[in-house]
Amino acid sequence: MRYALILLSLGLLALVVISYAWSAPPQLAGPAQPTSTGRPPAIAEQPTASPLPGILDSLSPENTPPRLAREQFRTDFAKHSVPYTEIQAGGPRKDGIPAIDNPAFVDAAAADEWLGEREAVILVQVNGDARAYPVQIFMFHEIVNDTIGGEPVAVTYCPLCNSGAAFERTFDGQVLDFGTTGYLRNSNLVMYDRQTESWWQQATGEGLAGEFSGRQLEFVPAALVSWTDFTEAHPDGKVLSRETGFAKPYGLNPYTGYDQSSVPFLFDGPAAPEVLPLLARVLTIDGEGEAVAYPYEALADVRVVNDTVDGMPIVVLWSPGTASALDTSSTAQGVDVGAATAFKRELEGDSLTFVLDGERIVDEQSGSEWNVLGQAVSGPREGQQLDAVVSINHFWFSWYAFKPETRVWRPSSESASEPAPSQVTATTNLDNDFSILVYQGQDILGGDATSLSQVLGLGKPVVLNMWAAQCPVCRGELPRLQELYEKYGDRVVFLGIDVGPFVGLGTGDDALQLMDQLEITYPNGTTPEVSVIRDYQVLGTPSTYFMKPNGEIMQQWTGAMGDKQLDGFIQALIEASQS
Repeated sequence: MRYALILLSLGLLALVVISYAWSAPPQLAGPAQPTSTGRPPAIAEQPTASPLPGILDSLSPENTPPRLAREQFRTDFAKHSVPYTEIQAGGPRKDGIPAIDNPAFVDAAAADEWLGEREAVILVQVNGDARAYPVQIFMFHEIVNDTIGGEPVAVTYCPLCNSGAAFERTFDGQVLDFGTTGYLRNSNLVMYDRQTESWWQQATGEGLAGEFSGRQLEFVPAALVSWTDFTEAHPDGKVLSRETGFAKPYGLNPYTGYDQSSVPFLFDGPAAPEVLPLLARVLTIDGEGEAVAYPYEALADVRVVNDTVDGMPIVVLWSPGTASALDTSSTAQGVDVGAATAFKRELEGDSLTFVLDGERIVDEQSGSEWNVLGQAVSGPREGQQLDAVVSINHFWFSWYAFKPETRVWRPSSESASEPAPSQVTATTNLDNDFSILVYQGQDILGGDATSLSQVLGLGKPVVLNMWAAQCPVCRGELPRLQELYEKYGDRVVFLGIDVGPFVGLGTGDDALQLMDQLEITYPNGTTPEVSVIRDYQVLGTPSTYFMKPNGEIMQQWTGAMGDKQLDGFIQALIEASQS
């Protein structure tokens, strides 16, 4: 471990030295170029003249884009869906990490000469056209603008988050070409399209700034699997060539030891609950009303998971034999982390249930055997293919930063899926009473000072939300609680407790200003008793407790919740309190 961290530190130091090479405009193949070996640490931006003096500079930091960005991009930075304070310079300038715009391909036999059996590739298949994009190439390019099966597609990979994702490039009637901005948000690649120079989040496909701010790219299913998995399933498939027009040391890992680190690189987002290591690998599915993360460590034990996400029956498959590209100095020689994929369980009108039979994955209905790419390889269904579900590999810290309401799948004896570890049946009772200094809602709570026991004495169930003014997740959740207060406030007491001073995330004045800014009117206050953090097991903010009038806590949740989930918990609380 110490050796790996030393190598990583030395690698990052070397990257600082060659940062100007990253910033240079990309050159086509010709005389040998100095090769870059990864993304360098952030470089402090030096003050330069603003093209709009006295206008942009007068805005708040949340609304002011980075100075160097304004010099390099013609983006309409007045339009943005996230605060610019969340975006950091990653080191390279615009296109300093060059996207591949005219990809060339070779057949499997030619790629065998330089790809290891366990080496990771991103598999994308559109209209029967299956292509493999080696991660060793993405280490130095991160984006490939391609056309697959006649459809324009961008295939992307962010090494810092281990996230591979593909998107449709046809958007609003035009075909977009993507490049790298040189900026990061939550340690994740921020892309831009060359047509409007809008900025996009690689992890989510969300438009961050510019003309398409707040818009959403359409995902194309992509799987991170081994080279062997790809060739066995698609022996005639195409493979991205290393003849890219750039002189890069493909096959070398510039992030040696990164996935053994306990600290993400250039990450300043919300702290993930310690239910998983920060750099634990997860396969993620993001439905309209539910997001789920499947930890690789748990998948390796069971190999197959039958689950339901957003009402859709799905199966998650795991198979050994894929090397981590972020482990050793060679992308082909890393530790075996396996491959995980997700598919719909419904096929030709049948709902299938998958089980592990020894080392074989079979469906109970026909006994057919299936591989990790959702293909039936023997039995009555041989040759059939399951429909892929859009699922993305991530490190846990990265996914949680964008989807804090995520359910984390865990195996259990009763079913294939259980609630996230952050959702637990609480054992806390009213022995843990605490005093409350009321910010607002004195007419409901009965004065400027009260206690939780007195609030429960009102005879109604209580939604108790512990939050902090400088918690970005809390800022997004408070308006949702306000909406539900307006819906259920006659039957439920909504009570916010500002714990910011205890966790270093804002003062009481900060809390009052935020409530005023967001127009929060439901009862809120704080407490002088720091023991509330221990007594109520506040693992992070926000933490929400759904309490019956007798003080029994039905549910406890750490992190934000989706609208449907939050509404469902409140309805269940009302029903339980009436029984």
